[in-house]
Amino acid sequence: MFARLSTYDLTEGRASEAATVFESAIEDIRGLDGFVDGYFLVERDGARAATMTLWESLDTLERSRVSASRARTEAAHQVGASVTSTYEYEVSLHAGAQTAGTRSSS
Repeated sequence: MFARLSTYDLTEGRASEAATVFESAIEDIRGLDGFVDGYFLVERDGARAATMTLWESLDTLERSRVSASRARTEAAHQVGASVTSTYEYEVSLHAGAQTAGTRSSS
């Protein structure tokens, strides 16, 4: 699995509006081949945010670049935010929560 992580500086007082706008942006890329999941994260003070999207393969991550860039840039522009970075990663470890049936007993 592969991830794209982008960070943003938000305009003061627009964090809630940004969440709504970025929800729409994630919906735009949800239908792309290989899309697994997406998140919009906002710092508690509302000054910064991040998006993280997960892709099933390097190929689908690469093929999504133009559409993702367009969606991210447009969403940021709508709420007066600026994109401060975008990086792509290979997901080397995933540590989901344990369920009751998977816990080991001592």
